[in-house]
Amino acid sequence: MKSATSAVTVVADGRYEYLDLTDDLRRAIKDAGITDGMAVAFCAHTTCALLINEWEDGALADFRRHVTEAVPHDGVYYQHDDFDIRTQNLHADERKNGHAHVKAMLLSATSHAIPVVAGEPAFGTWQRLIFFEMDEPKDRTITFQVFGG
Repeated sequence: MKSATSAVTVVADGRYEYLDLTDDLRRAIKDAGITDGMAVAFCAHTTCALLINEWEDGALADFRRHVTEAVPHDGVYYQHDDFDIRTQNLHADERKNGHAHVKAMLLSATSHAIPVVAGEPAFGTWQRLIFFEMDEPKDRTITFQVFGG
């Protein structure tokens, strides 16, 4: 069995913005030389998510609206943002992003395993690999692990 690991660095245009990573996934599969197997897409960040869904403006707007209504950004207390009591995992330029952590935990979407068939991700007709930024935009690394034959 062969395997290959690659990564891409992405930056969304803003908070609650999307990036289509499907072509990056296809490139990782092609570069790995795998025709049948599995591809894992993994995002090692705690305030963004990887989604598999349809890339359609209405669906993406609906998702953004419902996620932000369910877990509001402003006007709600987040203990993670209370720097008077928080003592763990702090750095000099810490910002208030408790809302993004809660959204990410509810979505539980740090990785996906995608079957590879005939050298392509075995997505449904409209499915795409989508990156969703829930915090201030910054460099995010997405790792692809492709294995099989």
